[in-house]
Amino acid sequence: MFWLPAHDTGAVVLAATPPLLSGGADLSGALGPADAETSDDGEYFRFDLGRGQYLNLVRLHDADAAAPLSIFIPVDTDGLDRIDTASRLLHALLGRRVLPDKRDLTRQQRRRSRHMLQAVDGRMNGASYREIAGVVYGVARVADEPWKTSALRDAVMDLVRDAFAMIEGGYLTLLRQRRRN
Repeated sequence: MFWLPAHDTGAVVLAATPPLLSGGADLSGALGPADAETSDDGEYFRFDLGRGQYLNLVRLHDADAAAPLSIFIPVDTDGLDRIDTASRLLHALLGRRVLPDKRDLTRQQRRRSRHMLQAVDGRMNGASYREIAGVVYGVARVADEPWKTSALRDAVMDLVRDAFAMIEGGYLTLLRQRRRN
C-alpha cells in the first residue's frame, strides 16, 4: 500500500536533476523499481533499506529512470520530516548505517492503539464502557472499585474518544513524525 506523499512524510519524491546541480556521483542507478505501480503522478515503488526497513518512493513521470534523480522536498511545515527521510535513503545508498524511522510507535503507543481498537470495536457493537473495561483491563480489576468514580472508566472513555478521532482522519498523524515544539 502506498500513501500519497502529501500525507506520508516518509515517502520520497524523486524528480529529474536540473543541469545546474549535476556533477556529483550519481546514486540513482540503485533505485531501480522491481515492482513499480504506475499512477497519474508517476511510478510508486519500495526501496529496501535492510533490517526489515523500507521506504516508499515516487519517481515523477518527467524523471527519466536512466538519468540522475533528485529528491524533491517542498519548503513547508513537513520539510524537516522529509529531510530525515531523504537522509535515511542517502545513508542506505552510501552503505552507511540507516537510522530507525522516527515515526515508529513505541511499545506503549502500540499497546494503547490496540486498546483503542478493542474499545471502539466494542462500543460500535453496543458494549458498555464497563464491559469494554472488563475486556481491556480485566473483569477482576474493574470489580475492585466503584465504577462511577473509577479511573478505569475515564481511561476507557478516553480510549473510545481517541479511537473515534483516529477513525475521523486522525490516523494520518501516524504518517508524520511527532516533534516537540
